[in-house]
Amino acid sequence: DKIYKISGDFIDCNVTEVGASEIKYNYKGKPLLIFGIDKALVDRIEFATGEVTKVEGNSYNNSEYYSKQHKRALKINFLSPLMGSSEFVYEQSIKPGMTWETSLGIVGLGFDPQEDNAKGAYGKFALKFIKSPDFYMHKMHYAHILKGAYFAPEIAVRYVKFDSQAYDYYYYNYTSSRKEDFSVALNLKFGKQWVFDNAFLIDTYFGLGYGYTSNEYDVVNYGFIVGNNEAPISFTAGIRVGWTF
Repeated sequence: DKIYKISGDFIDCNVTEVGASEIKYNYKGKPLLIFGIDKALVDRIEFATGEVTKVEGNSYNNSEYYSKQHKRALKINFLSPLMGSSEFVYEQSIKPGMTWETSLGIVGLGFDPQEDNAKGAYGKFALKFIKSPDFYMHKMHYAHILKGAYFAPEIAVRYVKFDSQAYDYYYYNYTSSRKEDFSVALNLKFGKQWVFDNAFLIDTYFGLGYGYTSNEYDVVNYGFIVGNNEAPISFTAGIRVGWTF
């Protein structure tokens, strides 16, 4: 038999036992002298019969732990209607520790506190990397495949038409005009998601990045905020609630 370690080296031996945390073996001619190696150090075992066994080194990546857990979710941005839009989010697990999510925001579907009669939409796409602990213990795994602190690069695009108020110093009054906003942002988001009873979830996040906007003078805050082209900083934050399935 041959035990191949993750370092690339191998041990030519007779495997006597594959335990939960250790592989035991002996050498030809010394059957009574038993050695052991931590399974976390082993990549695979090639037996003399030709059979090859891949050794699980990190239980976080074992999908069997999550076989009965929901791996998709539908979410809404809980506070976005107060700012004049409604945001709907779909999230799906790719593998343990990684998911992707996409968002659609409908501007005008909500309250209009600024009375700017905004109409439009925005979309977002993010790849989420869920954090694992700083140290590894045997048989540790995520409590839920969608749960945990995460880091997520996100790209966002928005197009909105809205009423803009400007003060006319000649007539000493405000005038209204219809304007357009086209914005693009690349944000680095940090957040945490909780899953309750494999059914209900809460997701909180904030993010910073770079952005571009065609609108230099009006602050548009639907989905994300982008500064002017002299300071092209973008910002996003939110609280989402939803259901897994």
